[in-house]
Amino acid sequence: MRKILISGAAALTLAIVGCQQQPAAKPATSMSQPRPSALDVSAPVASSTPTYQPAPVTPPVEPTTPQPVMAVSSASGGNYKVKKGDTLYSIAKQKYGDGKQWQKIVSANPGVSPSSLRVGQTLVLPQ
Repeated sequence: MRKILISGAAALTLAIVGCQQQPAAKPATSMSQPRPSALDVSAPVASSTPTYQPAPVTPPVEPTTPQPVMAVSSASGGNYKVKKGDTLYSIAKQKYGDGKQWQKIVSANPGVSPSSLRVGQTLVLPQ
């Protein structure tokens, strides 16, 4: 074991520093009396900074599917049941007095064409 030798001046300095009176400590605040400004969260804080306001949420708009348009037969138009030997031209000539009006029948009946006409098929005849 080694001994550490301290000079007389160093020993005197340690004795003086170690024996000085410390300043009196401030009395500790008890937890029963906290500073109101530090812990009071019930009162709103005045601020010049604008607060964040979220944008209102709108529900998404669901796409609508187009509904099929139902052809309504009129009193002068009505429906026509295709017979054997009928053509769109002959039906238009019979109902409208002009065979060239066959395109009216096609417009009122989606999917109908001169080649797709079938016996027993019901056609809507517009005015």
